[in-house]
Amino acid sequence: MIVGFAILPMVFATGMGIDYSRAARLRTKLNSLADAAALAAVTKPMMNKTATEARDLAATTFTAQVALLSDLAGAPQLQVDMHGATDASAERTVTVSYTAESVNIFAGILGLRTLSIGGSSTANAMKAPNMDFYITLDTSPSMALPTTSAGIATMDTKLKCSFACHTNRIEGHTPGELPSLILDDAKFAIVKGTSYGTSGFGSDQKTIIDANGSYIYANRTATDSKCRVSASQNNDICVYNADGTFVDSYWYTNNQGIRTRITDERGAIVDLMALAQTYATKNNRKYRAGLWTFDHSTNLQEIATFPSPLTSVSALAGKVDAVLVNDKAGGGRPPNGTGGSEYLFTSYKSILDRMAANVLPTKSGQGTDAPGDTPQAFLFMVTDGMSDENIGAGRTRNAMQQAQIDTCTAIKARGIKIAILYTEYTVESIKDDEPGQRAIATAAIPKIAPALTKCASPGLMYTVSTDESISAKLQELFTNAIASAHLTQ
Repeated sequence: MIVGFAILPMVFATGMGIDYSRAARLRTKLNSLADAAALAAVTKPMMNKTATEARDLAATTFTAQVALLSDLAGAPQLQVDMHGATDASAERTVTVSYTAESVNIFAGILGLRTLSIGGSSTANAMKAPNMDFYITLDTSPSMALPTTSAGIATMDTKLKCSFACHTNRIEGHTPGELPSLILDDAKFAIVKGTSYGTSGFGSDQKTIIDANGSYIYANRTATDSKCRVSASQNNDICVYNADGTFVDSYWYTNNQGIRTRITDERGAIVDLMALAQTYATKNNRKYRAGLWTFDHSTNLQEIATFPSPLTSVSALAGKVDAVLVNDKAGGGRPPNGTGGSEYLFTSYKSILDRMAANVLPTKSGQGTDAPGDTPQAFLFMVTDGMSDENIGAGRTRNAMQQAQIDTCTAIKARGIKIAILYTEYTVESIKDDEPGQRAIATAAIPKIAPALTKCASPGLMYTVSTDESISAKLQELFTNAIASAHLTQ
């Protein structure tokens, strides 16, 4: 009898457990639908729509999927809340909340026909901001290192030097060196003079030596000041450019198709501008840019004036070139160097101070479309990170100095993001140095990446090594700045 009386409540208890399990499963499904609805309102296309359109899409997405569910006692009560959702805002947070009734089977016999369930999901996204790019490229001599192991090997074999040196002192090379520089490829069709004597060649011979007609060969005469080093030193050939400057190993790499970091910087900028334009079009954003090159303290070149359209920056990227070293003046100075310290490369102090004082905004905007707001400012820097300048106690020949890192910090405090692509400084960059300087630079190499990381904004210091693509890494660095939607609850 006791068992008989106990069976009935046990059956109902078991049935109600089943009802609760059904309600829990239904709640899980509804939570998934709320997730999908919240995310639908913050996709990249919807971030360019109005807040009302985003709210309506979230509601429609949820309602349409709910219609496919069973075990619901009527349509759920739905609420879609938008935070920071003005049409011009850069950020949007969407919360989809619902309450619903799950139909009971067993508990309904006792008058408990439904169980109440509810939940919510929140999604947040940043609209890709309007952006201004201030791009600075290191064109110091060390950036004339080939970007591939094969290129470095070729330079070592042919020229006995890894670097594509850009110098105005090539005519001082010995007769054994200059012919090996020029005559390794028959396509240049250089013909030496046949009437060489103590007073030089009997007559000038000039021959165009490449398809573009850019370079000429001239047999040296006794009165040819460009080619005659001295009365007692006579090179058997002399090659110089159409503008009167002498060819060098930088000329050699360009004519032989050996890629250097400087030449790859040109292509990287073209590719970056194309990628940026794709994002601008896709996200309905406005992007502007400017382009500078830097090396020694007196040679900060403005290639594309800010603000320029992306297409203009791309078109002007071809003007990026290696700095010409003024070996004639002594000490490897820049062409306009007359003292004893301006020959040093690379001047981070000059480029950062100039950008901070004269180019970058005093405060970066958020990049929204709100009245009075301005684009998000980005300072991009491509460099091998070796500071070689005369500051403080003298020549640095080291990683970026603390004073320059402090300038980076001050720039970032203005809301400006700093992105750095570090073209890794390697032993190949110093193996041709004299022993003392080689030892100094070797000790500095481990310090370069940490210093650049401190200068850059968090997560925006990337390294590209030999045999890797500067263009691909620069695009990866850019893409990292684009915000994407994500669930927050």
